[in-house]
Amino acid sequence: MRYIISIGLLLAVGAVFVLSCIKYKDTKATPDPRLTNPYCNDPTAVNYNWGFPGTPDNSVCFYPTDVFNGTWEYHDSVFVQPSGLFIYADSFVMTITKLSKTEMAVSGFCSNGGVLKLTAGLLFIATVDTTVGDSLLNATVNADEGQYFCTSADTVNGYFKKDIISDSIMSIVLTVNSDTGVISTHIGTAYKK
Repeated sequence: MRYIISIGLLLAVGAVFVLSCIKYKDTKATPDPRLTNPYCNDPTAVNYNWGFPGTPDNSVCFYPTDVFNGTWEYHDSVFVQPSGLFIYADSFVMTITKLSKTEMAVSGFCSNGGVLKLTAGLLFIATVDTTVGDSLLNATVNADEGQYFCTSADTVNGYFKKDIISDSIMSIVLTVNSDTGVISTHIGTAYKK
């Protein structure tokens, strides 16, 4: 009797081993009729996977520069550094133009028509592109990284931060290094028009 049980167990283990080696065949998925919500399936978009699960529809995508694009009324306060002494306040209209999904141009800061170039990221922050002072050759001529601001002697760097909750508010912090050695900080809020 003992041998019969041992042989039965050995056959059962062998059968399980043979069945475990059979390749699994996946069945075709059936669409779920409840998943009708369109969502963005582009990883470069700000709203990537918002509304998932659902059906992928990239026509609902919006990109980093889309949240900044438009006309803004900017209220600026300028402080001299490093003391933080308030110099003046100003208000003006600026226009942000989308150049690509991440690149944008800002006009309105300079009376001579100069344009700032910024790169926008997925976290609602756009930083001023560095076009001067970013190489050893430029660093010897101009040690201040950033890009030219209104004149070819001043450089600017900083960021624009879009409010995540309100579509119509943005904060801006810019540092301007002038050719005279004066460093000023522009801190302000912009409101979408």
